[in-house]
Amino acid sequence: MAEGAATDERPGRSRFLSLKWKVLLTLGVAMLSVNGALSWHHYRDLKTRFEEQRAEIRQRLVAEAFALRNDFGRRLQALAGMLAALDSVGVSLFQTPAGNALLRQHFDSYWPALQLDLGIDSVQVYARSGAPLLSWSTSSLPEAAQDAQVHTVIAEERAMHWTSCRQTCSQFAAAPILSEGQVAGAVVLGSSLADVVNSFQQVTNADLGVLVPATDRGALSDNDILRQSGLRATLLSSKGKARPVLQQLASIPQIPDPPGHASVSLSHEERHYELSFLALVPPDGKNVPPMMVVIDDLTGPLKDITDAVLLRLAGELAVSLASLGVLAWLVNSPLRRMTRTAEAIPFLGRSAFAEARNRIAPRRRRLVDDEIDSLDEAAIALSYRLEELEAKELAHKQETDRLVQEISAQRDFSSSLLDTAQVIILTQRGDGRIHSVNRYGSLLSGWNKQELIGKPFLDLIGEDQSRLAAMREVLQEIAAGERLDAQMESIVCGKNGQHYEITWNHSRLSVQLDESVTILSVGIDHTERKRAESDVKRLAERDVLTDLVNRKRFQIELADALISAHRLGTDGALLYLDLDNFKYVNDVSGHQAGDELLKDVAKEVGKAARASDLLGRLGGDELGLLLHECDREGAIQVAEKINRRLAERKYPGLGANHRVSASIGIVVFSEASSDAVDRLLANADIAMYQAKKKGGAGWHVYSEGEGVQEKMQSRLYWEEMINRSLASDGLIVHYQPILDIRARQVSHYEALVRMRGADGSVIAPGMFMEIAEHSGLIRQIDRQVIRQVFARMIALFAAGRYYRFSINLSAVSINDPTLLSFIRHETSRSPMLPSHVVFEITETAAVSDFSSARAFMDSVREIGCSFSLDDFGVGFSSFNYVKQLPVDYVKIDGSFVRTLVDSPDDQVFVRALAEVARGFGKKTVAEFVEDERALNMLRSFGVDYAQGYFIGRPTPEVS
Repeated sequence: MAEGAATDERPGRSRFLSLKWKVLLTLGVAMLSVNGALSWHHYRDLKTRFEEQRAEIRQRLVAEAFALRNDFGRRLQALAGMLAALDSVGVSLFQTPAGNALLRQHFDSYWPALQLDLGIDSVQVYARSGAPLLSWSTSSLPEAAQDAQVHTVIAEERAMHWTSCRQTCSQFAAAPILSEGQVAGAVVLGSSLADVVNSFQQVTNADLGVLVPATDRGALSDNDILRQSGLRATLLSSKGKARPVLQQLASIPQIPDPPGHASVSLSHEERHYELSFLALVPPDGKNVPPMMVVIDDLTGPLKDITDAVLLRLAGELAVSLASLGVLAWLVNSPLRRMTRTAEAIPFLGRSAFAEARNRIAPRRRRLVDDEIDSLDEAAIALSYRLEELEAKELAHKQETDRLVQEISAQRDFSSSLLDTAQVIILTQRGDGRIHSVNRYGSLLSGWNKQELIGKPFLDLIGEDQSRLAAMREVLQEIAAGERLDAQMESIVCGKNGQHYEITWNHSRLSVQLDESVTILSVGIDHTERKRAESDVKRLAERDVLTDLVNRKRFQIELADALISAHRLGTDGALLYLDLDNFKYVNDVSGHQAGDELLKDVAKEVGKAARASDLLGRLGGDELGLLLHECDREGAIQVAEKINRRLAERKYPGLGANHRVSASIGIVVFSEASSDAVDRLLANADIAMYQAKKKGGAGWHVYSEGEGVQEKMQSRLYWEEMINRSLASDGLIVHYQPILDIRARQVSHYEALVRMRGADGSVIAPGMFMEIAEHSGLIRQIDRQVIRQVFARMIALFAAGRYYRFSINLSAVSINDPTLLSFIRHETSRSPMLPSHVVFEITETAAVSDFSSARAFMDSVREIGCSFSLDDFGVGFSSFNYVKQLPVDYVKIDGSFVRTLVDSPDDQVFVRALAEVARGFGKKTVAEFVEDERALNMLRSFGVDYAQGYFIGRPTPEVS
């Protein structure tokens, strides 16, 4: 056979190309395509990594520029403070000419040192009224309007620094001059930003410049103005290299408020640069603000990427060509043998079996067999087989009869299997009429098989007309062969009127002897699961006791209401209700009476509100009422109406003289200083406490600034207490046992942090934990707790006691990039520590930044530690989080366990949580177990662990 392309002279034959060349060409194209794709992927991968690195470098350069500017301002501010303190007595003579001259003489002695040694370009002294008294300056620093800053320094008695830009940008700092405990004036220092620009280049090896709008282009040379962008470069670290690049700027991107930045890329003289723009003052939205620009040369890294890709591509092409050459040499001889065998095949069709075997002529000398040897032997065996076909015809018929019997048996088995399966299995013809149905489908629908055969399939579906039309269209497309299968959900109406939620999988049967169209429909009953999901969703958004929306749902609705009110320009109001003396009701009449009172109060408040308003339970005895399109007077009327209705009600069991009332805090949207939901709720809470201070049974409208001083003092007090405890080992850890319910023994302990007061008392975490989280001190608290617990564990290991310990981590800590390295370092103290540590994070903390939390948890689990999801059920409450998060334990929130024995709704929810967690391979822990009845019920639900005062209280020692 010829190995190249050839033309056969006989008619009916197409052009011929040997298999060898087909293989080589095909492999060559495939290898080139693969190599090209790999090289392109390698290039894209390098570019992606480069972009990610650039983003980090850009952020670092921007931060460094702002940091240098701020450090420069603070140093200037400190120097101003020193000058203001050098002569606090002489400044009292400001009101006399002699005193003024004495002050000038005093500062004249400092001016040369400030100018020459410290680079100060101006010194100004202002009187207490803000009027300038004395001034020293160089010609390099233009005058700047700074009356507002000077008045601020004098009025607030504090030093400050700022940047001022006109023709150039300069850094200023001012400090008050104090005399006999009062402000007598102010000292203002000014200096150029040149030190910042030069320091930035030395620190980062990138260029930094200062750009200001060019207000008078005609008076400036070409080197001073960036003609295309209308800016002026006042300072540049490398003018020869940076100025031509800046000349290419046609426009400036929109720059966000400091410390934000915007970036662009430019090419100049075959070099690539990245420019990052940092506003020196907040943009006013109209004019381009003065700014700093960071210029970074990217030419070298980009060239390295291109060279690496080209080098790889050249190597892959060379290897591909060499491989093709070796392959051509290897396949040449085998293909000749295969051609000889192919030419012998037609003789078998002519029954010339002997001649065919002579032409094939298998190799006689061979070390190992290959596929062509097998082909030769198969062709020879085929020749013998064909000679024996007539003799075996009868045996073949008998074999066929046996197969028919086996097929019949398999058909009977399939029929039995269809009737046993707990799913609906039916077939329908192309016209939509049912052809067959299994036993389960008949039982579920209520019709027998004879009634269902011939019945239109869509008659079983109880849907609205639009969904019914959609299913009809899909079935018609499957019958027409336009699609192979489809999955749809529908409602099936049974004969007895009962409805079932069914998920259908429709597919076209491809094998039909009579060539008729048949559609196979398999239906799965999801009725019970859908009902359970609906119940869980309701429990996640509603309060179990009052059936009002819970705090989480109320906050979502409040956020939507704020957005709508802002968009439409309408008012709205929030009422924050707290029942007066509710603790008295619980203490005297019991929690059952308190629960009944809450339900009755919720009904009365709901009657006082409009149908469009939203009422929710925000806490124990705290209710929130969202009033849409309501002004201040309307909100007050609603508050008074609520207390009138409560006062008119009589509550059995509370005593004839007991009067139910509420203290109501009111916040009107248009009067609030912030639209944030948390801030709005906090303001309403402040107003509520103001109403309660008036004696209760009243209301109070929040006004801006109310309660701020008290909160600030409280915050500063607790921050000081936390810092003192961190410095003096004032934080202590108590340990609460966790019971393995099935084994009836303590499995592990939860570490709970406490603070030791100045009088030796123990302070609960509820007093300081919120302040610690807001101030960021929670990171240090978490680390100190980890150190103390690890030290206790190592001591227990040495005594032969191997308990596991659970340690809580806050959301602030898990977002700390250094925490992971800290945990690695601490767990290296003992090889047994990782396997005996369970870290706990709340559901809300895990879901707030799902991807970051999951990555952190995966990294900690690689060390060998376990994870527990705390407070599950009160946050986002999605079972999908239990599945997606790499946790080992799920902690059921105590609000569901505390009333478990007496609340059927809580029992349903806890049972569902336990079953779902068990299905995902997670262990469950129930908090707040306070009696044996609750423990026995949790055991029946399949909950794995229990924690609460019934099991054991937190103590400093591990018993």
